[in-house]
Amino acid sequence: MSGRARFVLERSLLVLLGAALEVLSAPPGPAPVLVFVRDAPFLLLLWHRGGRGWAPWAWIYGFVLFVAGLRWLAHVHWTMALSAPFVLAFTYLAWAAAVRSAARRRLPFPLVVGATAVLQEILQTVVQGASGMPWPARPLAFAAWPALTGAAALLGAYGLSFLAGLTSAVASGLPSLLRRDPYRSARLRAEVLSVLGALGTVGLAWLLGSWQVAYVQGRMSGPNPEAARTASLVVVQANVAQSLKNERTDPRSVQQIFDAHLRLTREALETLKDGRREALAVLWPETMILWPFLDPVLAPRFPEAWANQHVILQTLRDVVPEGMSTRFLVGVTRHLEGRTGRHEFLEDHDVTDSVLYADPALVPEEVPIPPADALALRDWRPPWELGWHHKVVLVPWGEYAPGASWLPFLRTVRDQLSVIPEITPGATDQTPFLLTIAPPVHPGGPNRPVSAGTIVCFEIAFPARCRAWRRAGATVLLNPGNYAWYGDSEMPAQLEALGRLRAAELAVTVVIAGNTGPTCIVDPSGTVRERVRVGGRTQYVEGWCAGPLWGDPAYRTLYTRVGDVPWWALGVLLLVAGLLRSRHGFVTRDAPRAPAPASPGVPTPPRSDSTTPSHPEG
Repeated sequence: MSGRARFVLERSLLVLLGAALEVLSAPPGPAPVLVFVRDAPFLLLLWHRGGRGWAPWAWIYGFVLFVAGLRWLAHVHWTMALSAPFVLAFTYLAWAAAVRSAARRRLPFPLVVGATAVLQEILQTVVQGASGMPWPARPLAFAAWPALTGAAALLGAYGLSFLAGLTSAVASGLPSLLRRDPYRSARLRAEVLSVLGALGTVGLAWLLGSWQVAYVQGRMSGPNPEAARTASLVVVQANVAQSLKNERTDPRSVQQIFDAHLRLTREALETLKDGRREALAVLWPETMILWPFLDPVLAPRFPEAWANQHVILQTLRDVVPEGMSTRFLVGVTRHLEGRTGRHEFLEDHDVTDSVLYADPALVPEEVPIPPADALALRDWRPPWELGWHHKVVLVPWGEYAPGASWLPFLRTVRDQLSVIPEITPGATDQTPFLLTIAPPVHPGGPNRPVSAGTIVCFEIAFPARCRAWRRAGATVLLNPGNYAWYGDSEMPAQLEALGRLRAAELAVTVVIAGNTGPTCIVDPSGTVRERVRVGGRTQYVEGWCAGPLWGDPAYRTLYTRVGDVPWWALGVLLLVAGLLRSRHGFVTRDAPRAPAPASPGVPTPPRSDSTTPSHPEG
C-alpha cells in the first residue's frame, strides 16, 4: 500500500470511528458511556501525520458525523439528510481551527477542548437558520444517568457537553503512551494527572447532580411540599400517520384525525372520572385540528370559517363527561392579517402554528358576533379563549424561506420543498398560560401559580427559548409536536432525552405530546412520571397518559439565573489568554521543536536547545 493510500485509509477509519461513537452513544444507542470518548477520534485526526491537510478532513469528519446523527431526516427527504450535515459540518471546521490555534499557544488542552466543544454546539444551534436541526448533541447520552441529568441544573446541558469534550481530550492522549522515546515517562505522568483530573470532574458533577435531584424531589414531596402539585393533565397520542395529515385538503382525513383525538379524550376523561380524579386540562399534539382558526379581525369577512370554529369548540365541550369540567390545549393553525394585510381568500393570509388554551364550558350556543367597531374588535376575544401561544423558532425551508424578504423567489423554492404553508413566527414575549393557583405552603405565604409556556415541536431543542419561558414565570413547558415526519426512527428517543435535560436545567415540568410519540410527563428532576406505552412500545401506538404537573415558582436553578454567560466568558478568557501568549512570544513558529507528542494534551519536556517548543503543526 502506498503512503498516500495508507494516509487516506487511516484518516477514513478515524472518521468512521467517530460516526460509530455517535450512533452507539446517542439515544437509543446501547452504549451511552462512549460519549466520554466521543470526540477523541476527531482530536486525533487533527494531528494525524503532523496534521497535514487537517482542514478538509475536519469538514469531512463533521459531515459524516452529522449524516450519522441526523439519519432520521431521510424519512422526510433524502436531500435533507445531506443538506443539513453539509451546512453543519462547517462548525467542525471552525472548532478544529480553534483547537489547533489554542494548542499551538500551549493553553490547557482538556480545558480548551471542553470549552470549544460547548461553543461548537452553540454555533450549530445558531446556524440552524440554514439547517434547522441542532442535533446531534453530546448531552443526549447523559440522560442515561439521572445524576448527570440533574447536573444540567448547574450550567445547563452545555455543561455536560463540556464534560464530554474534556474527557475526550484526555482519552486522545492515551495513544501517545504506546510510543517509546526518552519522554515516555513524562507523558505517562502527565496523562495520569489528566485522567485523575477528568475522573474527579465527572465525580464532582455526579455528586452535585445527585444532590440536585434529591433537593428538587424533596421540594415536590413531603407533608408540605414547596412545589405545587396540580390535578391530572391528559395527554393524547392518536398515532396519525404523516401521509394522512398531509391530506389536509380532504375533509374526510381532517375529520378522521379530529375524531381519533375526541375518542381518546373521552376515554381518558371517563377513566379519570371513574377513578374520582380531576382533569386539569387536555393536551393535544401540534396542529391536530386542521380546520382554520381565525383572528376575530377576520371573522366578519369569513363568517363560515368563524362559525365552524364555534362548532369545533362545542364538540370539545360535548366530549367532556357530565359533571366534569376541564380545559383544552389544542394545536391549530391560526389565520390573521399579519404583515401581508388583507386578501380575498382566507388561505392567502398569514398563518401561525399555535396552541389555543380554551375552556369549552364557556362556549355559548349561538355563534358569538364580534363588535362592528374596528377599535373594539382589536381587543375583543370570544368567551372560550383563555390564551394563545404561537411558535417562535421556525424550521427554515420547511416552515419559512430564509432571505425571502430580499429575494422573493426563495419563497417559491420553499413552497416546492415543503407541503406546509409558510408560517409567521410568534412574538418572543408571550405570556405563560395560568393553569392553576395553589394555596400557600405556610399561612400568610404567597400563592403558588402554576403557569405553562409552550415550545412547539423543535423549539424544545433551543435552550434559550426554553429559558425565556422560565424567566417569564412558566413552571411548566408544554411541547406539542408532530414527530410523524421522522418515522419509526431514533429521533423520538433523543427528543425524550432532550425533554429530561430541559426539565432538569430549569426545574420545570416538561410535557411532550408527540403525534406518534414520544408522549410523556417529566417532573422537574428530569424523571419520566407518565408515558404512553402499549405492548412495550412508545412510538407509533395509540393511547393517552395522565398525571399531575409540578410548579415551583420560588426555586430557580443556577442555569436559569446565569444562562450561557459562563461559556461565552470562558471562550473570551481563552481567546485573550491565547492572544497574550502569542504576543509575548511564548510560542514561535521558528523555535526548534521537541519530538512531537501524539496528543496535544500531553506536554513534551523542552530540549536543551529550545526553551519554547512549538506545538506540532505538520
